[in-house]
Amino acid sequence: MTIKPASSAIPLWLHRVVTLALLATPGAAALTALLIALGAADPPRAAQRIWQAADWRWVGGSALALAPGEAGWTTAPVSLPANTRFTLDVRARLLSGSDPGAAWGVWLAAADGSRIVYAVSGEGYITTRRCPPGDLPPTLEACPALRPEWRWTPYPRANPPGATNRLELHREAPGQVRLRLNRERLGLSAVEAAGPWGLWWRGGRADSAVLTWEAAALYTG
Repeated sequence: MTIKPASSAIPLWLHRVVTLALLATPGAAALTALLIALGAADPPRAAQRIWQAADWRWVGGSALALAPGEAGWTTAPVSLPANTRFTLDVRARLLSGSDPGAAWGVWLAAADGSRIVYAVSGEGYITTRRCPPGDLPPTLEACPALRPEWRWTPYPRANPPGATNRLELHREAPGQVRLRLNRERLGLSAVEAAGPWGLWWRGGRADSAVLTWEAAALYTG
């Protein structure tokens, strides 16, 4: 009697299952990383809207014509809520053809009297600065960055003139404020927000720019 050796071949169904699992793993990992980057793992943001900009008189108008190097600051007509979570959402756009060196941002007053400024430029750069208490400096660059790597830094999600940029500031916990740019999660800053907040802007380097304010809203809860 001849005894045939047992076959060592992998069953076809098992081969297919293993192949699908191997192919799915990188895709699942990439999807998970993308969801985390977009904030899926973040604490939920505030959802109850308590204010939105009905007009832009407090800024000087919904569209600002800026000369090269011209800078300005303004204070919003409402304050941030104290001792609770908030989300501040501001959207603006440099008109197409504007000098890309123009920039704008949102500032929060800190408990020590300083101002924390989160800004984006038409050149695709972002920065987070701390302006000390007292008179405001003539240029934002005179204010030190919160961290060395938070000086003006190129960032791929920052949009050029002609497209809207959206800055969101979210208090995740007491003394902790998270920045989002165009819905992408960025750095967490140690900021004891005191209540007042507002906007900052700057004209281009060599040519004029037009900055259009599109929306601003404050949420809590």
